[in-house]
Amino acid sequence: MKKAYFSKRIWKEDVNVLTVAEMATLSKVFNCAKRFAFQTLIRQKRWGRELHKESIHLVVKRKFGVNDYIANSIVRESQALLKAQTELNKLYIKQTDEKIKKIKNKLKKERSFLTTLRKIKHSCVEGNLRFPKNTNYALHSSGLISLECKSCSLIWMNTYLFEHQYLDVTIKRLKAKIGRLEHRLFRLEEKKEKLTTHISSVVFGSKKLFKHQFTKKEFVHDHQSWKELFLAARNKQVLISGRKDAAAGSFVFTYQPDTHDLHMTCLSGKVVTFSNVVFPYGQEQVNQTVLRQRKCKDKKANGKPISWSVEDHGDYYIIKCLLDVEEEVLVNFSMSDGVIGVDCNVDHFAWTDVSKDGNFLESGTFSFTLNKKTNGQSTKILEAVVGAK
Repeated sequence: MKKAYFSKRIWKEDVNVLTVAEMATLSKVFNCAKRFAFQTLIRQKRWGRELHKESIHLVVKRKFGVNDYIANSIVRESQALLKAQTELNKLYIKQTDEKIKKIKNKLKKERSFLTTLRKIKHSCVEGNLRFPKNTNYALHSSGLISLECKSCSLIWMNTYLFEHQYLDVTIKRLKAKIGRLEHRLFRLEEKKEKLTTHISSVVFGSKKLFKHQFTKKEFVHDHQSWKELFLAARNKQVLISGRKDAAAGSFVFTYQPDTHDLHMTCLSGKVVTFSNVVFPYGQEQVNQTVLRQRKCKDKKANGKPISWSVEDHGDYYIIKCLLDVEEEVLVNFSMSDGVIGVDCNVDHFAWTDVSKDGNFLESGTFSFTLNKKTNGQSTKILEAVVGAK
């Protein structure tokens, strides 16, 4: 299982100028190469043929002048992004199929109801009002017509009023509703066909920020400021994959647990340093993994890769350390001290405590309100309820 540990903010004003410059160069080249590799993979998949005689790894290495370790990270990220897009496309197709199924069922129900109303309308025109079986309409001996609804009953004094006040209006509305449903079904079927046949690409830097050049007033009048912001978002992150045969788990980054210094080998071959790289949550795990990798004698067999990511947030960097850790199994199957059962409901949690012999001990509820709350607000409310109790 992969686990990522985030460092504290490393302010650029505290970092050597050479380190900032080399990091900016690496970030620009890395992300430019990643976009090139991804677009190459997309075009090969769309056109069904190879665009280069050599492998994509060698093409990236030669075109952008990077070493094998960085080229490998670029290609792996591009391939992972393509795989993620493929899986996401499958999810979209599945969701679209479910929506199509629901609309078809709704259409079937509405068309059946429309057929029933048309039969009643036809009987009105013939002068002999009749209602199909298994309906809630009733014609009384006094000439009144009634319709039993869930919460009320509707009554018309004669056939004429029933025909023009209810039948004609309902048929007209029902036709319009069916037309909207058919249009929605047509659009969903078009969407499914596009998802099935078209291989979509990715907007690096986010679609939202890309659209801001046309929708934000400050960017419409100042395109250069938008371009700088968009390029910063596109070149924000550098993720270098680890190698289990490397002494420090990576041939580009080397971490010193005793001094908390992170050394990076740049494209030019120079080694720059990020000082005071501290992980507030997971410092001990990072230190242990790095030291274990150094002491490992047979690295090809027992070594663990250590991946590093550097994110540029404008005034500061955030460094992430990605480690392979064993998944912890926290499931307790022991019932020697009894069992607590929890029932989750829309407005409360109900709990019951039972002894090891199965005898009832205690029960209670935790109430809360999630009506008209966002996902984030709901999460905080549930955390507060559980933490307080």
